[in-house]
Amino acid sequence: MQLAPMRYVKIDGSAVGVTVASATEAKAALKELRHKKREIKFLRSALLRRQKAARPETVKRKRPVSLLRRLWRGLRALTAALIDVATVSRGERKKRSPAEIERELAWTEEVLHNIEGCILQLEGKLLTATRAAPRPQA
Repeated sequence: MQLAPMRYVKIDGSAVGVTVASATEAKAALKELRHKKREIKFLRSALLRRQKAARPETVKRKRPVSLLRRLWRGLRALTAALIDVATVSRGERKKRSPAEIERELAWTEEVLHNIEGCILQLEGKLLTATRAAPRPQA
């Protein structure tokens, strides 16, 4: 999955860095960070779906599943497959090992944590910058 290009934010591995020079750039960087956070959460949910599908089903039912439930499961599986086809490239749809999926999930968790830290730091700096700036008196 290709993530959107960024102007103020740089993600290197799992480290997240922000370079801004003014308050307006900081506000734009905040928007960029929030967007990147949503993108990575979306990627994480797709990885969790794949991880769940890769696990073998161990529970066997004693009684047969009703026709309505089978129809519902089929519709759900069809919807999930369509979403995967629309959002995930062909190379990424191939079977991945559970260890590889786990590594990517750990990466997404770490990047999300670092993005939260950057958001907090930027908001704190914006708050202190607005307090330090003198207010015009009417």
